[in-house]
Amino acid sequence: MVVSAAVTTFIAIYLDTRFYTQSSVTWASLINHPVITPLNNLTYNLASSNLAKHGLHPYYQHVLFNLPQLLGPAFMLLFTQPHLSLRLYSAISGVFVLSIFQHQEARFLLPTIPLILSSVKLPKNRTHLRIWASIWALFNLFFGILMGIFHQGGVVPTQLFLSHQADATNAIWWKTYSPPVWLLNGKNAVLTTHDAMGIPGPSIIKELGVLATCYIPEENITTATKGTYLVAPLSASFLDDYVNKTGSGLHFDEVWRYRRHLNLDDLDFGDDGVWPTLKRVVGRRGLAVWRVTKDCADG
Repeated sequence: MVVSAAVTTFIAIYLDTRFYTQSSVTWASLINHPVITPLNNLTYNLASSNLAKHGLHPYYQHVLFNLPQLLGPAFMLLFTQPHLSLRLYSAISGVFVLSIFQHQEARFLLPTIPLILSSVKLPKNRTHLRIWASIWALFNLFFGILMGIFHQGGVVPTQLFLSHQADATNAIWWKTYSPPVWLLNGKNAVLTTHDAMGIPGPSIIKELGVLATCYIPEENITTATKGTYLVAPLSASFLDDYVNKTGSGLHFDEVWRYRRHLNLDDLDFGDDGVWPTLKRVVGRRGLAVWRVTKDCADG
């Protein structure tokens, strides 16, 4: 078993080192500078400054919000009718470890869900079981539509849109999931994708000021050779002062909008309150693309 684990570990480290190293891999580089992915993952996630780029959550996010969201009616069975087993202990320990890190997305808990579902007992009373099963079906139908269609639903269609923009040379994605660059269909050679994740709004404006091309009145986009695009949810109210005004020296021209998009990662109930947050995220649903230009000194 030790020999098998050692061989597997060596192969994994060799493949990762070869994949992430631009130069050729030699025995010296493999020994002195190996790429150990699990170690790099741990080191990255232990730094709050790295996690802040993705968004910080309270330590109780997984337990109070993410688990109920994934388990639905089965979440209460975990407390009322648990089946104590090694599977359940494994799931609980996994949730505990993941709760140490401040960036907590529900998808991180997916490996624990089958362990938990196989460690709860269904109601024995037939009437109670029928009621529970009905609630279970409605829960999955609702969240299947919400998470399967609307939550971050505009990322793929928007990326496909950008793949057809002849002048697109820079694309900044803000407050969305990481865009799949392989959907650009070979346009990666000329289009640089900047994944801004959850960085502060002023940093986005600063980045746009650097990357934006010069503003040309009545410019024909179809004949332009360079262009900078910003992709962001309409619920990002920070952009309102810039999109609708020209005093910042930046010009935002909306060229694309996809309505079936909800940014559920932007639910700041603690800062804005429940109703104002829902009104902003749900009422202003959609993902937009702006072509951004700037005023240049030479006109």
